[in-house]
Amino acid sequence: MLKNKNTIPNTTTYQPHFLLDFTCSFENDVPQDDISRSVIQITERININNYVDLRNRNSFGYDGVMMFKLVLLAFADKGYCSTRDLADLCRFDIRYKFIAQGIEPSHSSFQRFLHDDVKGSIEDIFYEVNRIMEEELAIDTSVLLVDGSKFEANANKNTFIWRKNTKKHYAKNWKKANEAMKKLNRYFEEEQWKVTCSILKEPSIAYLLEVCEELETIIKDKKIEFIHGKGKRKTQIQKYYEELRDIALKLWEYTIQYDLLDGRNSCSKTDPDATFMHMKYDYYNHTNVFKPGYNVQLGISEGYIREVYVSGDCNDVKTYRPLLENYYQVYGNYPKKVVADAGYGSYDNYYYSEIKGIKAYVTYSGYYKEKKNSKKDKYKNYRFQKDENGIMRCPLGEELDIEKVTMDHRSEYPKMNISYQCKSCNSCRSRSSCTKSENGRSITRCQQLERYHKEVKERVESDEGKKVLRERRIYSEGAFGILKEDFKYTKLRRRGESGVKSEILLVCMGFNLRKYTKEMTKKRKEMIN
Repeated sequence: MLKNKNTIPNTTTYQPHFLLDFTCSFENDVPQDDISRSVIQITERININNYVDLRNRNSFGYDGVMMFKLVLLAFADKGYCSTRDLADLCRFDIRYKFIAQGIEPSHSSFQRFLHDDVKGSIEDIFYEVNRIMEEELAIDTSVLLVDGSKFEANANKNTFIWRKNTKKHYAKNWKKANEAMKKLNRYFEEEQWKVTCSILKEPSIAYLLEVCEELETIIKDKKIEFIHGKGKRKTQIQKYYEELRDIALKLWEYTIQYDLLDGRNSCSKTDPDATFMHMKYDYYNHTNVFKPGYNVQLGISEGYIREVYVSGDCNDVKTYRPLLENYYQVYGNYPKKVVADAGYGSYDNYYYSEIKGIKAYVTYSGYYKEKKNSKKDKYKNYRFQKDENGIMRCPLGEELDIEKVTMDHRSEYPKMNISYQCKSCNSCRSRSSCTKSENGRSITRCQQLERYHKEVKERVESDEGKKVLRERRIYSEGAFGILKEDFKYTKLRRRGESGVKSEILLVCMGFNLRKYTKEMTKKRKEMIN
């Protein structure tokens, strides 16, 4: 017992202090089913030299293996973790303190590690971790459940670039440029200068800049002084020069916008890879408005995310083939079955699945409407069917004649379309409900697409189809539910498609590690019992 003298005067009290041992260890104090143990076990099986460049570390720098473990543990534990949150965890969480051996790296140290030291992409680490999990657990990878969701980008909302506006203003400014050059030619005639500007039919920024340079030369040769400032009158040739220069700069700006759009209809100035999309929730006025975002596609097998594809496509149809091609490049084979909703159903995707040997459990638009016997849908295109003799008939039994057969080359895979027209519409009692055309009702069909629809319908309505569709609702939609609702990961932090993909891959890696920990804990308990 130690005696501590009290600072209060005229007192003789003593305060006792007991020396207690508060030391703890990772082996004894961290539970066996904690996620940190799974992270350490996984990282020890990875050859860290393949993914982390340890040569960039100074003699006083932090251990790359330690930093790698801390980053994986943070994303597995929190769903998403910023570098500042990582720094706080290393100060206050016992699991992180044990891994860091009492060291407290700053948030900038984690940023430098992810930016400078990780030489292999996060994507390579993600697939390596997946392979290790597949060795430990018997995961059925023959079925791939595909689903997508939109995430809001880290971009300002009022930085729109719209293709229609860019196209309109580009044409308007080129028209102004031609008018300015016509005025310049009239000025040259009045001044009797032997100079003429050509009026081009096609826009050319290089030509405008060449005209501006020529005007500068003329102004120097004529010894015309440039006038600046308020209250001073500019010469006429200076006005024409400045007008052409401003138009050329505007056209250059719109050309850059075309490059940023890269075939899309919109993008953001602060994050050009982000596309303006309809989001389900808006925190301003709870309405369905445009916001910059990314379309994130996940391929899941038995609850584990095995493939991630990030794009600026607003529609899910275009993401189907790139996701499966990336899957093939990584794993060396295509999944035997792919399950997705009607957003992925198209002729190109069905054709692609057939040539790659994939059984597509992918419904199509109007699949559920076909099952209903609604009076409103009585005269829809899908109600027109062929009879036993192969003759196309309308819902009332009238015959349709073949008008023409065309090849459609607008998509990646060409398809043959057959156009039918009914000649008996004038005497039909239901003409007003069926069509408003003067020539009668006409429809266009693709026989191969109809065959795909029939095959998909049979697959989906089978017992196996009902089973995999139920699994998709549980695993695929459940994965996005966990990320967005449980971990509140609804908005991206990084900018640019590469940065966003790295961020999403870290989040998905953490998702897989959490599920892996639960499965391994359950497996150990079964072995004990």
